[in-house]
Amino acid sequence: MHEMPVLALSHCILNRSTRWWQKGKPIEKNRGVTIQILNMAARLGIGIIQLPCPEFTFCGNPRPPRTKDEYLKLPGFREHCKKLAEEAAEELMHLVKNAREPRIKILAVVGVERSPTCGVKCTPIRKGSLKRYIEEEGVFISMLNESLKKRGMHIPFIGVDLDKPEELVEAIDRLL
Repeated sequence: MHEMPVLALSHCILNRSTRWWQKGKPIEKNRGVTIQILNMAARLGIGIIQLPCPEFTFCGNPRPPRTKDEYLKLPGFREHCKKLAEEAAEELMHLVKNAREPRIKILAVVGVERSPTCGVKCTPIRKGSLKRYIEEEGVFISMLNESLKKRGMHIPFIGVDLDKPEELVEAIDRLL
């Protein structure tokens, strides 16, 4: 039976306009890694699912840069992330469950490192007046991982550094 690999991508990987806009950063850096990801997916025959952006759907743009702990202090943000995580996990579960030919295999969930919501292994926190990065999942990624496991889905999570898209391509090659 034929199996179609699919990646579930953090929203801003394909739609950079939802990301916190870095004023003063060269326009090329603000555009993101869309073309590299699409080229890789086309070359390897991988499907793509775009996950929701909890920061944009809750705060819009422009919005101030925040750390994980600052987002968690926003009234209603935790509940917003939980709702989005449950909906995304349901969608992924139904894709796998309802695909008969070809079967769908969720290859990985791809988060964005240094994001307070979508970081996989690198998330910003605030300690006093200093912002620092810790090895921890972001708010949404943590809840999505929990929601998937609750449904019996054990999917690898990969963090991409938007400044180094080649590392994602290498990680996907290893999964295949």
